[in-house]
Amino acid sequence: MSERFSGGCFCGAVRFELSEIFDAGYCHCSICRRFSGAPLVLWANAPAHAFRITAGAPTGFASSEKWTRYFCPTCGAPVYGRHATPPEDAPDRVCVCIPNLDRSEAVRPTAHIWCESGLPGFDTRDELPRFPDGRLSPPSQRRSWRAG
Repeated sequence: MSERFSGGCFCGAVRFELSEIFDAGYCHCSICRRFSGAPLVLWANAPAHAFRITAGAPTGFASSEKWTRYFCPTCGAPVYGRHATPPEDAPDRVCVCIPNLDRSEAVRPTAHIWCESGLPGFDTRDELPRFPDGRLSPPSQRRSWRAG
């Protein structure tokens, strides 16, 4: 992919760049909701090698045994998440919040995950596939994340 995506936190102290995205969607899990303060999070996944911090130094904390979340120490905005230790059966990946991209309109969600733990009564009413947990079909079996 020749596209480059840049983004950052609310105040601009932390900036990042992606040279590749391979998936995007909505997450309804309780951890994402609490971290963001929103009923769901829009995320985009990138291979770890395609991600780099270009300004600032985000602060990380382990939100679970498997996942570390990074946020801006100045404004508190979430920046990205990453496996604490990549699983043996999956590549290392970074997950960024789509609204933090400078061109967030270029990336569209392709699925809903962790629907089983979503907020009761909150319904996005769209046609995207929904998965009860974090296991979803391969991106190649869903529409493209590229908008347009």
